[in-house]
Amino acid sequence: MGKIKSAIITAILLAAIVVLAFFATVSFPVAGSNGVKRFNSFISSIHLGSDFTGEATTVLYPEGVISAADYADYIVGAPDEPAEGEEDYEDKLEEYEKYVDKYVACGSVYVEKDLLDDEETDLVESVKNDAAVLVARFDKKGYSSYSVSVQDDYTIRVAVPTNFSYSAYTKNNASARSEETTKITRTIQYLTTSGELSVSSDTVSMPIKDSASDYFKSFTKYSAANNYAVKIKLTSLGKEKINYLTSNSATALNFYVGEQQVLQLNLSEAITGSSFYISVTDADYAEDYAIILNSAANGETLSLDYDTMDTLNVNYVTATLGDNAAIYLFVALLLLVVGAIVFSIVKYKKLGLVNAIMILIYSLALITAILLIEIQLTVAGAFMIILGLALLCGSNFAVFEAIRGETKRGKTMHAAIKAGYRSRLTAILDLHVILIVLALMTTLICMFTCVGEIFACAFIFFIASVASYILYWFTRFMWYVLSSPVKDKFAFCGFKREVPLDD
Repeated sequence: MGKIKSAIITAILLAAIVVLAFFATVSFPVAGSNGVKRFNSFISSIHLGSDFTGEATTVLYPEGVISAADYADYIVGAPDEPAEGEEDYEDKLEEYEKYVDKYVACGSVYVEKDLLDDEETDLVESVKNDAAVLVARFDKKGYSSYSVSVQDDYTIRVAVPTNFSYSAYTKNNASARSEETTKITRTIQYLTTSGELSVSSDTVSMPIKDSASDYFKSFTKYSAANNYAVKIKLTSLGKEKINYLTSNSATALNFYVGEQQVLQLNLSEAITGSSFYISVTDADYAEDYAIILNSAANGETLSLDYDTMDTLNVNYVTATLGDNAAIYLFVALLLLVVGAIVFSIVKYKKLGLVNAIMILIYSLALITAILLIEIQLTVAGAFMIILGLALLCGSNFAVFEAIRGETKRGKTMHAAIKAGYRSRLTAILDLHVILIVLALMTTLICMFTCVGEIFACAFIFFIASVASYILYWFTRFMWYVLSSPVKDKFAFCGFKREVPLDD
């Protein structure tokens, strides 16, 4: 390859790296039609786990249980001595006294006395059973971390990752933050819905006898080309009943859990198949609807009413690793990348620049992939990125040392490169194949078992392993491109050719 071609390829590649690196790492204000707006870098737009951006928490109060703060607020509202001419004072006082006498303190909450005295309802046991149902529901969300726990015997505390990006966490992207908080609130509202599954059209309702699973095989999230829906698969009995519901001039089919309407399908004709789809606006909503409908259909219902649709107070807790944890992670990864580049150049001279280019491409590829696929990055996920970087550098360094050994035997650079790559081909190929298969299998298993953080880590390492193997061969191409105009190939690589003297 001539100097001009080599220079053109190198210039194009370096320009692309510089441009991508700039947009990947730098956020800056830009002028918009509605005033000054902000471009958030790729890195600041990646969704982060709770260890970097905290959790969204809420406490669920069953009907008949109130917080001490709510109780105190009402007590403070006790009627004063009657004002002159006040005629309804006695009524107000009677209502107040009834309210005070209605509740009894149980730890940090107040519970209706009638609810505690009801022999048919073991409130503590009911709350505990409901928490187990909620664990099953939230587990299917595949969160990187979450918790559902009984608090003070009578309430349930729910904590889920905020799923904020760093720009949303620091409020540099208010729209993204608002979108995520809306999703969190809606998810908690729907997954804590009480009641059994019922189905009706605008002309007739369908009584569900015994078990809803006799009618419905499954409710699943469906997505294709940015279109989202809940796919509903029916049993033979369900097919018959749904066809009956959607006939007789029906224009809408409604799915309820308790008194809450979850889905509605506008009808143009009767449903005759064994499955059908109901479109929704967002993938998260489709997942929430599928989870709650499956839970209700399988009899996993809440025995108490938590009324989260009307009263839900969500609090946002600081990141477990601190407010600046994401910055510390970025600095640590940057130092590792810089360290790997410096080591490459010191060890292999100009050849180290080739490996440095591969390190930069690897870093940009991982950032772009995690952003586009919307993988939630945690500390464990960052460790998978580091392992992938070690795999790439280790593969290249192993080949470089093999080629160094060949040059010491007196081979020309061209022959040494061919022999070095050939000698390491099987080991490096086998290593990458094993790691890629293991990462892919773990990803698929966790995808169907809803193990969120392990799924994210396995998927990141799968991408990292594939990138490592592709860049391993791209290293050889760039080595050829950069070194082809150079006369002393051995000096370019920092190698020395030793030719044994004849006796």
